[in-house]
Amino acid sequence: TQSTESSGINAEYGGTLADTEKVNVKSLFGTDREGTISNFLKKLYTQFYDERGQFVKELHNALVSIAGSDKKEYQIQDLCKAFEITDPEKSSKEVNKLLAKVFNLNMDQLSTVGPVDKELLLQRLKSSGLARSGPKGI
Repeated sequence: TQSTESSGINAEYGGTLADTEKVNVKSLFGTDREGTISNFLKKLYTQFYDERGQFVKELHNALVSIAGSDKKEYQIQDLCKAFEITDPEKSSKEVNKLLAKVFNLNMDQLSTVGPVDKELLLQRLKSSGLARSGPKGI
C-alpha cells in the first residue's frame, strides 16, 4: 500500500496532525457506557431517514402520476418507471436489485410479482436500504 506521504495527501492538507488536532472518530461513531450513540451519529441517522422518507414520497408522487391517484395497488413496472423519474442515475440493474431485496426475492423472480398494495409497498420502501443514487430527477 502507498503511504500518505508518498501519495501527496499530507503535503496537500498541510502535513501531519498533532494529537490535539486529531478527530476522535470513536466519539463520533461509538456509544457511551450506557450504549447511547453520539449526537453526531444521531444527526446522521436522522438525515438518512429524512432523506429516505422524502425519496419515498417522491416515488409515490411519481407512481400517482404514472398509474393514477385512485390506485390501491401498483405494478412493479410502474415502480420501475417511478425510479426512472425520481432517480434517473439509478441503473435498471440497481432498481431490480433493490426491488428483489424489498420483496425478498431473487432477481429472476421479479417478473412473477403481481400488483402490490400501495401501503405495503410504501412501507417496504421506507424500511429498505433505499437511497438516491444521484441528484433529484425532474
